[in-house]
Amino acid sequence: MSLSEDSRKALKTINALILDKRFSKADELLQPLVDLAIEEALLMKADLLLKQSPQIGLKYLFELCKGKVAGANFKAAFILYFHPEVGVDFRPYLFSAFKQGDHAAIIAAANLYLQQGVVAKASQILTKNRHISEVNQLTESLGLISDNEEALLDFNDIRRADLSKLTYESVAPEINLFYVDDFLTDFECLWLKNCALCELKRSMVVDGESGSNIVSNVRTGSVAQLAPTANDWVLLNIEMKIAAYFNIPIENGELSNVLKYEVGEEYKPHYDFFHPNDKGSEQALKDGGQRFKTVLIYLNDVEQGGDTHFPRLSKSVRSKQKRLVVFNNTDNSYGPLPLSLHQGMPVIKGEKWLYSKWLRVKPTSYLQCLQQLHVR
Repeated sequence: MSLSEDSRKALKTINALILDKRFSKADELLQPLVDLAIEEALLMKADLLLKQSPQIGLKYLFELCKGKVAGANFKAAFILYFHPEVGVDFRPYLFSAFKQGDHAAIIAAANLYLQQGVVAKASQILTKNRHISEVNQLTESLGLISDNEEALLDFNDIRRADLSKLTYESVAPEINLFYVDDFLTDFECLWLKNCALCELKRSMVVDGESGSNIVSNVRTGSVAQLAPTANDWVLLNIEMKIAAYFNIPIENGELSNVLKYEVGEEYKPHYDFFHPNDKGSEQALKDGGQRFKTVLIYLNDVEQGGDTHFPRLSKSVRSKQKRLVVFNNTDNSYGPLPLSLHQGMPVIKGEKWLYSKWLRVKPTSYLQCLQQLHVR
């Protein structure tokens, strides 16, 4: 049954009340919709209870799963995956969501199998669901076609990412510059690019005087800022892998960015830290403090050009798909590190896609997004 416009507006109001922690008022407005067994309201009731008491909220959510409420199994799998400390296996819930035809569960399962190198099962999942336009696009772009007609019985062989198998190559210890190959999968690279396509805007820089974002010839190209949603397991999983690899809380990161550079576009030499002498730095530092580390991941192989160059070190890192690059912007006291001067070299042929994540000293406003998703 489709949701009425009045119910949609009511749920939007209730969600705002939950975010504002006005739980009693939210419950008062929500209960009539729950009594009508409106699935969106039932899931929002779970959100409300999870905010008040994770234990009670999960118990209620598990009851919704038993009642086969649409979206409940995926929500349960999502929360359990990102909270392994709960001690409840996420996989049966993900499989139930998959069997119910939940689009987000199909994509999440395929991604998790690809993450651990089980291409055959990922291909089987995607091929069987090619009637979904988004899935079909991913399948065709990556060539993940399977002729296996066997029914999938469970997801018991799905594992979380094993980051211990990754190796790194040091480039410049002066700023702890190194790279890690194959940090992402082809699937994840394509996913990030597809998510960014509709959000791309002219890239900007932070003005040293005001702290505001401004257009500058220093930085050309386009950028899309991505925030994970309740249905985007892939993006949040990438962010969690970055946080885990560097042992830095996920909430200390800024929102993820995906950058696109076409021929001739570049990012001239610049620093990522907020300079203490800039008037605008005081405002910028309020949200999580200093940017002490930069993480970049190339999402495609650039035909020519597009490397990341460090002029004061006379070092460059080649733009290679799935390669993560990281370096410090500050010293151990979070003071500016002049050797971190870097630039995105002009693209000479082809195009360049890049994921970027700035990590700060303290939690940023991104924490609110994570709390809304029950990840924090």
